Amino acid sequence: MSEFVTNPHASEASERWPDQYAESQRRMGRLTDQQKRELFERTEQNHQALAALFSSGADVSAAEVQEAIAEHYGWVSAFWTPSRQAYIGLGEMYVSDERFRANYDKYAPG
Repeated sequence: MSEFVTNPHASEASERWPDQYAESQRRMGRLTDQQKRELFERTEQNHQALAALFSSGADVSAAEVQEAIAEHYGWVSAFWTPSRQAYIGLGEMYVSDERFRANYDKYAPG
């Protein structure tokens, strides 16, 4: 069994965003366990980079911030390709949903 099979939010995601959830399942199903591992390791590095930029007070228009955001968008796009509005909504959910906020606050509070 793959270490990436269990998702505690799968049921909620499939109900709230059925098309996007189905697409993410199709895309993840095409990856090997090694590819999944690399994807999530890359994500960990990106979260750390974003936290460091946030903590440093870097301007959102700074090249390094935009590069880190582009990397994050690329990671999200491994699962589904959000429109501009959907990506903004995802960011808003990261802040408004306590579960996401708690996860990201591990990297940098706020």
